Amino acid sequence: MSSKSSRRTFISATVASFAWLITGGRAAATTPAISAGAPCKVKGKERTVDGVTFVCRNAKGKLVWRQKPGEATTKVITVRVLESAELELGKTKVVNAPAPNGGTTGVVLTRTGAGISAFRVNCTHAGFPVARVGAVLECELHGSQFNPETGAAVTGPATRALGRYEASESNGGIYVTITSA
Repeated sequence: MSSKSSRRTFISATVASFAWLITGGRAAATTPAISAGAPCKVKGKERTVDGVTFVCRNAKGKLVWRQKPGEATTKVITVRVLESAELELGKTKVVNAPAPNGGTTGVVLTRTGAGISAFRVNCTHAGFPVARVGAVLECELHGSQFNPETGAAVTGPATRALGRYEASESNGGIYVTITSA
């Protein structure tokens, strides 16, 4: 055996050992990792890796893995956000409500003669919170104003209405229905 081939054997074994140490032995030659855009061999074949399903598809004349589109699931929750007595006629309160996908979302509640209106707290222009200033909801950043009953933009720079939530009142509480996007 020549000194060149034994040196190559030593270096390859050392690199392989080092790679095994870094990956913790998780790398397996029998199941290579799949990622979107990686080449595949059989059109229509499906493989699932870490809960994500990939399908072998023809893209621009080459067979490549593409992530299989999943079904969009919408989560809807209705939560009690405030006691009825805490929101007087013509008044506005900002509350945090649990979001369907975790975390919280800000909600602006206003009691009007027609009932309770509930809107997303973020301005549609730059996403900053709105607060009641006089007879309108006003963005703290650029001063966009919104109607507290309808959520419609009254003055800009915002042009779109605030996102509306369904609000109801029963059993001495105010409930808001929030849907995940």
